[in-house]
Amino acid sequence: MEFKDTGGRFGEYFRVLFRGRWIIVGCFFAVVAATTYLTYRMKPVYVSSASVLILDLDQIDQTMGNSKPMLIRKSRNLNEIEILRSRRISEEVLRSLAESPYRSELEIMRETDTQGNTITFDDRVLILRSQTSVDNPKDTDILRVSVSAPSAFESAFLANSIAEEYYRYRLRSARGEVSEVRQFLEQQLEVVRDQLSQSEDLERAYKESRGVSSLDDEASQMVTQSAQMHALYNQTETDLNAELRRMDFLKRELETTRGSLVEDVSNITSPIIETLQREIADKQARLAALTSNPGPGTEVTVNALENEVESIKGKLVEEVRKIASAGGSIEPLKTSQELYDNLLKSQVEVKALTAKAEALREVLANIDYDLDQLPEKTLVLARLTRDRKLNEELYVLLNEKYEEARISEAAKSAGVEIVDSAKPPEFPVKPRKKLNILFGMLLGLALGAGITMLIDLLDDSLKTPEELERLGLTPLGTIPVVNIEEIRKRLKRRGRELTPADEARIESKMITRFSPKSPISEAYRSLRTNIQFADIDNPKRVILMSSSATKEGKSTTCVNLAITFAQMGSRVLLVDSDLRRPTLHNFFGVDKMYGLTNVLIGSLGFNEVVKRTEVENLDLITAGDIPPNPAEMVASERMKHFLEEARQRYDVVLLDSPPVVAVTDAAILTTRADATILVVSSGMTGRNELKRAINLVNSVGSKVLGVVMNGLDIKKMYGSYYYYFHYYQYYYYYGSEKNDRKRKTKRKSSRHRETGDVSDVT
Repeated sequence: MEFKDTGGRFGEYFRVLFRGRWIIVGCFFAVVAATTYLTYRMKPVYVSSASVLILDLDQIDQTMGNSKPMLIRKSRNLNEIEILRSRRISEEVLRSLAESPYRSELEIMRETDTQGNTITFDDRVLILRSQTSVDNPKDTDILRVSVSAPSAFESAFLANSIAEEYYRYRLRSARGEVSEVRQFLEQQLEVVRDQLSQSEDLERAYKESRGVSSLDDEASQMVTQSAQMHALYNQTETDLNAELRRMDFLKRELETTRGSLVEDVSNITSPIIETLQREIADKQARLAALTSNPGPGTEVTVNALENEVESIKGKLVEEVRKIASAGGSIEPLKTSQELYDNLLKSQVEVKALTAKAEALREVLANIDYDLDQLPEKTLVLARLTRDRKLNEELYVLLNEKYEEARISEAAKSAGVEIVDSAKPPEFPVKPRKKLNILFGMLLGLALGAGITMLIDLLDDSLKTPEELERLGLTPLGTIPVVNIEEIRKRLKRRGRELTPADEARIESKMITRFSPKSPISEAYRSLRTNIQFADIDNPKRVILMSSSATKEGKSTTCVNLAITFAQMGSRVLLVDSDLRRPTLHNFFGVDKMYGLTNVLIGSLGFNEVVKRTEVENLDLITAGDIPPNPAEMVASERMKHFLEEARQRYDVVLLDSPPVVAVTDAAILTTRADATILVVSSGMTGRNELKRAINLVNSVGSKVLGVVMNGLDIKKMYGSYYYYFHYYQYYYYYGSEKNDRKRKTKRKSSRHRETGDVSDVT
């Protein structure tokens, strides 16, 4: 069974984040600061809501089965939501706000925006509609109108204004057809009032001029009958015109739903419908005849006929509805059933009144013919008296109908009710300061972590020994970096100063010589041990130190490694085989003249170029004069003989060579050495560079014994593996705080014993 190294993977992620902790901290504070600034700069947004209950249910909800009503109800609620958010409602609200005493307190009524641009009425409509939202809680007939605004008062005021305007709109819609009739009757009442006044004046004037006071009984009876029939005819005409106005209103309402519906209703016909219409016309003609010539039992007959007419009207409405539904030309489920029924009834009523008016016209023609047979003097007075009575009866009739229409209009309900008025909220919904700052904190951390991971992804450099292991290489050692400024700061916090001698010891790259007890010296000794045990059956005596690029600490590592070998008693020869840019002579303060190149050209012998160093058991051979052909010289047979002689005289021979990738010298020298060690600089050497260097070594038939990671910044590392170095890195230079306290206590105790005072000793 294979086990995935999940812990190691997460550990690597933590190490990456730990290295980029300052980026994360910087992003965290930057984003939090920006979020806080923008949050407190934002205008507050308050939201208030008013609730409106829809009371009237379409008739279809009451008559249909159990499957369709919920769909119709949902569709109706969606329609009402769109009405609430419509431009018409918003425009009416803004017009009412223009006359409001609170106009100056409303942000939406300001004249210009923040840039100084004029805000038009259409702009305000768009703003109000964008600030308004309407929702319908599930399984309810309640619509919740919510308005957002920069102030608590304005949000509540606008929400209430929209709800109230919606209520007025629904009230106007509910009273629409009745209002049409009432307005028509009001106009007719004014006309008849003027006609009545004129007819009274004409009758009085004629009587005064002719000296007559009244008509005889026969003429009076004829005038009364004529006036009654004319009044009845005028009443029928008035009812017909009022019904036509009502029908036109219903048509306009239905046109908004389906344009072809009005035409469909008007064109519905069938033999049964035509028969019913003829029956209504016949009944109306009989009613007109009975009304003109009343007799015993006439009232009972008239009532019976009127009941029959109403019954036939009902049958006609049902027949029209049946044909419309069966034909599919009208879709009641997609319209308002109540409007549909009212339109059908209005059509039938118009046809019935038309038939009645035609019947009354025939009766009036006969009565007027008889009246015209009277003597001329009596005829004029009869006509004037008839007109006066006709206008009196018509005025009374219209006044009664007008009052009925006015009462009916007042009794009409809007069908909606404002359940809850909006109240100014205590707190704004935006900005949510705590949530924004918390989100900013999370975003800052995520952004910092993302940038850190991205930088690490784009960064090809090697930083930890674990990365070397993942490349299949053997990390022989890790050399930490020493930060002098950090040491100076820590010593200063402890009341100590870094002496020039201390600085010289620290700045010296030969730290194993001047600070043999330091953790860095211990790291070099660990490197020495790892080299010795890398291949214990085949001891490595000639070791080549190289790197993939320049300035990776190769020469420093080579010198300190040589010192550690010498400190354990081995005879060590340090050879500067970098014949292009030699540096080893600088470490020991000697002249580079008379070195390796002199041996290779045969001008000097082996013993003549060996230089003794201050380190016991450590000898040095410098590079000598820089030749024009370094590669040919290190590839020569004399170089081979030189190394054989060195191997015989010394226990360990360390060769400091140039970078492998830069020149071919190092690759050639690897074939002469027993082992090749590459030095990489933490955070500087790229993976591709190291792979290329290893491939170059492998291409000449040599192998890399291992890799040394130099310049590792322990403070940037995460994990207990690096804690040892971080904790003990400065121990050698200023000791631990615990040891300092012990030394101070000992000195204090010694002074107290000398004076006999031991009260402060702990």
